[in-house]
Amino acid sequence: MGKTQNAEIQFPCRWEFRLIVMAETVEKSRAEASGKVAGCKDLQITAGESSGGGKYCALRVACEVDSMVHAKELAAELSKVHGVRFML
Repeated sequence: MGKTQNAEIQFPCRWEFRLIVMAETVEKSRAEASGKVAGCKDLQITAGESSGGGKYCALRVACEVDSMVHAKELAAELSKVHGVRFML
């Protein structure tokens, strides 16, 4: 087995959060997520793919983060968005 290299993240950098939300709440979830990250630079929120049964939808939230602490803070806030079932 080969050696594992530790990749170092250079901040600031663009960070993407993928929220899996209930399909019926996707617009409300998108609006709420937008409010949680409104102060972020280079913010982009897009709807992603839907689950096979149509019950869930992915929201991609991408923005610039200044540090790992900042990314974790945003993740904590985004996890509280209405309709979020889990995050990637």
